[in-house]
Amino acid sequence: MGGNHPPQRKACDLCYRRKIKCDGQQPRCTTCVLHNKSECTYNAASRKTPSRKQAEAQRLRRECDLQSRVQVLERQLSTVLEKVEKLERKQDSPSASTAVDGNEDASKVMCSGSGLPDLPPFEEVLPIVERYLATFNSVFPLFHAATLLQTVKSWYLNPHTRNVITWALINVVLALAHHTSDPGDWDQRGNAAAIYLNNVQSVLTEIVIRDTSLVNVQIILGLVILFWTAEDLRPALILIGTALRLAHGLGLHTRKSSQQCSPALALQKSRVFWMAYILDRDVSLVSRVAPVQLDSDIDLDLPPSEAEGDEDLVGFIFAADRHTKLNYFRARVELARIQGTIYQCVYSTSAQNQSSEQRASNAARIARLLEDWNARIPPAFYITALSSPSSPSVNHTCSELSRRRYLCILYSTTLTCRALISFANAADSFHYSEWMQRLQDYGGEVAAGQMASSHAPVPQGWQALADASREYMRLFETVKHRDTFFLRITLCAHNSSLISLMANRIFNAHDRATESDKHIIETAMHNLEITVRQTESERQRSICDAIKRLCSCADLISFQNLTLGKTSPRRISLPGSGRDSSGRSLEEGQYLQDDVTMPGGGSYWD
Repeated sequence: MGGNHPPQRKACDLCYRRKIKCDGQQPRCTTCVLHNKSECTYNAASRKTPSRKQAEAQRLRRECDLQSRVQVLERQLSTVLEKVEKLERKQDSPSASTAVDGNEDASKVMCSGSGLPDLPPFEEVLPIVERYLATFNSVFPLFHAATLLQTVKSWYLNPHTRNVITWALINVVLALAHHTSDPGDWDQRGNAAAIYLNNVQSVLTEIVIRDTSLVNVQIILGLVILFWTAEDLRPALILIGTALRLAHGLGLHTRKSSQQCSPALALQKSRVFWMAYILDRDVSLVSRVAPVQLDSDIDLDLPPSEAEGDEDLVGFIFAADRHTKLNYFRARVELARIQGTIYQCVYSTSAQNQSSEQRASNAARIARLLEDWNARIPPAFYITALSSPSSPSVNHTCSELSRRRYLCILYSTTLTCRALISFANAADSFHYSEWMQRLQDYGGEVAAGQMASSHAPVPQGWQALADASREYMRLFETVKHRDTFFLRITLCAHNSSLISLMANRIFNAHDRATESDKHIIETAMHNLEITVRQTESERQRSICDAIKRLCSCADLISFQNLTLGKTSPRRISLPGSGRDSSGRSLEEGQYLQDDVTMPGGGSYWD
């Protein structure tokens, strides 16, 4: 205790700070006892004004510390200046100045003084960028082609004007080009997309916190596209929220922000916003998280239905007659609106508290929205016309190898929307795990020759979903070259179609018409197994195994019907069709004696 008692002060630290009289009791004074202190301490600094000698000593110590810091900074600055001077000499050397002209000894160029990783040579980058602009960007116009090409050329021709944002922009375009490309576009892509993605992520903080421009939003939306098809959608969710907040800061969601802009810039700002809108709605629906952008907060016209001039042809595709055209970009924006309505009616908190009648009414309303959307599509682009073996060729800016690719992606979204409202149940996952289990139980009992103890789990609007699934799978088969991006972005629609056709065979095993789906199912199963091997996804592997079990049930039931020659097959009334599965007319709510009915008069919503 003796070490805690300086002779010059009687009051303990607590009493000294509170400026109260200390009684000096040992081992604790009265104040320390009241405040439950373990002991009195005497270490607080004195409030007395230091003497001249003490003040001078403190000043000298501060000056000495300051001089030491200045010397350290001077050494660091000298080192940096030496590095900058070396880089400038290297940049001004003849070998560096000929980089754009194809000098192999100086084929890689570094952002001067930044220490950023090198970019590939100009002659390698330019064809990749042009290919991206002619394919994916032609239907999802995130970038203005002329502006982007000029930016890339300026990077190589004017090295002293380089900056981190431009470097990140070129990296994200290169990553998108490799990520969304068709097979065979380049011989060895390897993990190039991942390398460029990592480059952009390394400067993401600067992209977000710097003065916001349209390019910043484009870079972040490019990152969202790169994460669009990932199993873990959390990065995409975070990035799309960031992009839309930055877009709101620029006023991209309003006409007012473009009033003083040139027509070309105003058009590009509008396209960037609608790209963000599409990604927001799609990622939201897949992850079952509320979208960021509210429809009520948008004051922009939709992309035009008709083109005006060559510039406005971006986003359009043309039919074989070279006259009939479809604004693909506008059609996708309209689908995004429907996706937002589906989230509101299926996954939102208010939807989960609705009655079965309300959910059925919402599903019917969304089905009408999908039919209205389809009615606005020119007949030359109908899925039935495209999936027909004799359908005419579709010509657009994409290569011949991928001419149906983007239309298949478009229709995969409509199929997914239709499946979601048919299987809409808040307890189900996106791949309908609860319904799948009920279907497996039912199919297993029927295949075993037992009277099923549960009702057939026929969803609402089943026949329309089965027909749409059949047409979609036929269209899918016409896309002969399928890269990883295409397989992932269409995977949900592919699985939904496969499950629907498989279930249709179980529900209608006596109907010979369903046997025609067997070849489609076998081909689709083969495609799914290829996808599982390519993606190495355990989730998709488990889905594939579940579908295989359903396939075994369907095959066994079909075999039993063929070999046993049943004369009175069990029929299932299809909700909303007015007919049973054999085609006989039924009054609403009426079921045949042998029918397998569903609870509540045939509605899955109960």
